[in-house]
Amino acid sequence: MIEKSVLEKYDVEILHYEKGDIIFKKGNYPKYYFQIIEGGVKMNSFNDKGNEFVQGIFGKNKSFGEPPLLIDTKYPANAVAINSLKVYRLPKDKFEELLLNNSHVHFQFTKLMANRIYFKATMANGISSNSAEEAILTFFEYLKNDVHSDNSPEGLKIEFTRKNIAGMLGLSIEATIRTIKKMEKQQKIKIINKKIYY
Repeated sequence: MIEKSVLEKYDVEILHYEKGDIIFKKGNYPKYYFQIIEGGVKMNSFNDKGNEFVQGIFGKNKSFGEPPLLIDTKYPANAVAINSLKVYRLPKDKFEELLLNNSHVHFQFTKLMANRIYFKATMANGISSNSAEEAILTFFEYLKNDVHSDNSPEGLKIEFTRKNIAGMLGLSIEATIRTIKKMEKQQKIKIINKKIYY
């Protein structure tokens, strides 16, 4: 996370989005650096049949969409608000200037990229060890701790379908449904009106 005081030196602006609003579209060239103040963002794409594939989830104090920005290539996915969202937006040239002028921020940014790779490796370990439950719990913990700031008395409402969860984690839909039913029986999650609460 880049500190507010640093961002303000480079003419950063604050934007607000509602749930479902598109921040940028797949195929567009990046023009801005984005950092979340409140809310969450999902990176998604759709196959020929119109099925959604969620490629990533980003929450409070997290940035998103940087790799294409840094290497000057098109976005491989859409960025969509998953709840009420407030973000910092900084033009590409100002972002590059900020990184060049602030070595401590540059180092933090490198650590951020390493953390993302670590998260993906953690998810891959869960999948490769045939532990669908471990992968799903890791994903729910990430949503609870890093994406959503407030929860209902029933717990965090998971705003993704079983199909979305399966796609995100590289699991089959059948394995995901079976594991979620098992987790409900073990009281690790609740299911209310077909919605998952963690």
